[in-house]
Amino acid sequence: MNIKNSSVKLLLFASFLFVLSSCDSGDPDPMPPAIGGTIEVEGGRGTDVEVGVSLRAETGIQALSVSVEGGAAQTLEVTPGAINQAVAFPFSIPADATVGTSWSMVFTMTDQEGDTQTFDAMVVVGNLIDPPETYAFTRDEESTVSFPNPQARLNQLTEMVAYLGTADAGGAITEQALLDMFANTGNNGGGNFSFTSDLQLMDRTFAADLSANLFEDFFSDAAIASTAGSMGTVGDSAVAGLLTREVEGSTFLVDANGRAVTQLIEKGLMGAVLYNEIYNTYLTDNLIGESIENVTLAVGNNYTEAENNIDQAFGYFGAPVDFASGWPEARETEATFWSKYSNIIDAVDEDALNLNDDVMEDYIATRSAIVNNDPPLRNAHRDSLYEHLEMVAAAAAVHFINDAVEALDAGNQGEAMYAISNVWGFVNALRYSPVAAMSPTAIDTILSANLGAGGNFWAADVAGLNAAKATLVSNYSGLADLQESL
Repeated sequence: MNIKNSSVKLLLFASFLFVLSSCDSGDPDPMPPAIGGTIEVEGGRGTDVEVGVSLRAETGIQALSVSVEGGAAQTLEVTPGAINQAVAFPFSIPADATVGTSWSMVFTMTDQEGDTQTFDAMVVVGNLIDPPETYAFTRDEESTVSFPNPQARLNQLTEMVAYLGTADAGGAITEQALLDMFANTGNNGGGNFSFTSDLQLMDRTFAADLSANLFEDFFSDAAIASTAGSMGTVGDSAVAGLLTREVEGSTFLVDANGRAVTQLIEKGLMGAVLYNEIYNTYLTDNLIGESIENVTLAVGNNYTEAENNIDQAFGYFGAPVDFASGWPEARETEATFWSKYSNIIDAVDEDALNLNDDVMEDYIATRSAIVNNDPPLRNAHRDSLYEHLEMVAAAAAVHFINDAVEALDAGNQGEAMYAISNVWGFVNALRYSPVAAMSPTAIDTILSANLGAGGNFWAADVAGLNAAKATLVSNYSGLADLQESL
């Protein structure tokens, strides 16, 4: 169900029956109670509802009034002397009303002999919409979903990764080109992007990483390594160069510490920009809480500020609006970055985690709760979204740990270095959640010790990788039964 045209009020109608009848003078109860008890009418915020009353008075109806929340009685129009009459009392639910808010009403009917009868009613705020099956929301039959800014940054990261890929194939890249793409110099990445935009990755990067020049250092290491790689240098302990993945057959560039530079930069920015924007910007009370405009549409747009903010969080996940578990192989390229890896983990065992469904359900339910103005439900699904997005990163880390252990056992150093670099990226991404299940100390231990002393991946061994996996599983119990199969 989608939001109806805001200029057309939704009319809900419920009715009850008043009865006033003549009786013998000896009747001990000349005022029979109204039939049916308290009636409840439900409607979404910003809609009109009607409470219908069916009147019957054998001596004829004289008057009908209603008092809302104990206020002054309002006279409703009736036909004097009529024996039967249906009357509708319209009530406008405020557009800023929250789900569960209610208004009590007392109706009073008087007959021609002056006898009265009362009846209680209540209007309750319910859902304006039901959660749709996909991340598709409309108003006036037009979409209210828009997230061009996340899409622009995902496009920038896609083209940066493609540029890094030329170094994986043995080409030379420059630090300046990577810096220009990071800062989007000249609105076209210093001429390295195929499109223009006034947005950038750098100004949405986790503040502590910017202060530490984390990515600038990665760019420098990548450029230095590419010089060696372009001359055919083979990577080895303390030597930057190209490695070959023994199973896949492709080459990739590593720095002197054995770190696959493309994976460090791609997965690093997936955490420091994409997860950071989701976690620390758009899921916060500062942008989807009660203080954010959620009644008036943004100027020139078909959405409220709160609606659009949760849309931005969805955009950074990189998923199609109909993304789901069991995603068809023919459409797998439509899932990018975080949704891509959620889908990879889902595909390992389709009945195990169902991360695609979990994340999408949370996004859709959070957006629906914002439309309905249901803060408790919004917060519950927002909190669940934090957990499920963390699980994507944790499960991916365990998946690549298993790949790395298998590669080391088989003596496939290239496959091992590639997998360990991915482990670093996914474990590092856990740092960005403000409610992370794993402590910063545990994360740092994995990154600086378990993957090789001092972050030297050449020194990684099976014991350290298994220790990292044990830490992840102990913090993300949902992985316990899957730790060997992921």
